[in-house]
Amino acid sequence: MSGQPPLHLGVNCPGLGSYRNAWRRDGIDPLGTANPDFYVRVARTAERGLFDAIFTADVPALTPSWETEPQRATLDPVVALTLAAHETEYVGVVATVSSTWHHPYNLARSIATLDRISRGRAGWNVVTSYNPLVSPNYGLDVLPPKTERYARAREFLDVVQDLWHTWSPEAIVADKRNGRYAAADGVRPIRHRGEFFSVTGGGLVPPSPQGIPVVFQAGGSADGLDLAARHADATFVAAATIDAARDYRVGLDAASAAARTPGRTPVLALPGLVLTLGSTDEEARRRREELADPESEAATLAMLAQRLGVPAEDIDLDSPLALDDSHFEKQRHATSEGFLRSLASLGESGRTVREIVRDGIGHLAVTGGPKPF
Repeated sequence: MSGQPPLHLGVNCPGLGSYRNAWRRDGIDPLGTANPDFYVRVARTAERGLFDAIFTADVPALTPSWETEPQRATLDPVVALTLAAHETEYVGVVATVSSTWHHPYNLARSIATLDRISRGRAGWNVVTSYNPLVSPNYGLDVLPPKTERYARAREFLDVVQDLWHTWSPEAIVADKRNGRYAAADGVRPIRHRGEFFSVTGGGLVPPSPQGIPVVFQAGGSADGLDLAARHADATFVAAATIDAARDYRVGLDAASAAARTPGRTPVLALPGLVLTLGSTDEEARRRREELADPESEAATLAMLAQRLGVPAEDIDLDSPLALDDSHFEKQRHATSEGFLRSLASLGESGRTVREIVRDGIGHLAVTGGPKPF
């Protein structure tokens, strides 16, 4: 509509859907996320629907439920999205890679390579990781404290941005006659010495048509908002109610004002939706009834209990979810603060725990069929 801001839409690929037992339905390939064609199909569908981007989450750990459900996002997200980018023309491709477990030089090079292969359609979703199951895969018995993870992330992003800016868009002149490949003032080597990293040299990948990759971030804590304000172009938001979304926007704007980073455009905030769709509203509701089986709801309740830091059996399913400051203080370093705030907003709206578990936790749940404009 004329005069209205553009609507940005992305598709999250968290495996085979939000319902735990969806993989058992007829017509579903249980090995879907281990098949490269899965990512190509999702990317092509998103492109056909005029979506801005597809996004892959990543939890590089063998989860406790490995015996009863497929592991999520099985393939390496950067490699899988490289294939998807090669098979599409317009849709963006956003890979999740943690700053806690990787080195900025390798990350900068792989995401910049994805950006070149996609001809300027790549993004990086930077996460600091709060799942303790991931730590042992990278040689650590204990997950680093949250403050340390964010301090590392801030320096990580500084280094990555410097590496991405090694080559200016006009650096390569490729003058064959005079034997001059690059302009001397177009290349800026990096000499970084910091608390976590020492990087001397420079990036190897020239800029893509979009310049440098887009940066996404998903943290809802004060540290996460500060990181987004300083480095992110867009954020993923857990906001199951309008109040939660509004509070997040206010917090992000305040963090951006405090950061005072010159030349920064306002950071986009993209709230999540959990969709159960059908050709009609009735079909969508029926599909949701089929998917919301007791096993799935028990698994969701266990996840909720883990996020709250309480035994599942201590939760009263038929009472509104009540969260206070003690929950945030206790779980601040063990789960996503953004998800906790989203859950708190559901409790304040009067939703019972049973209703929250049924709809899925953290994001707004929508069930229905297509409607004409």
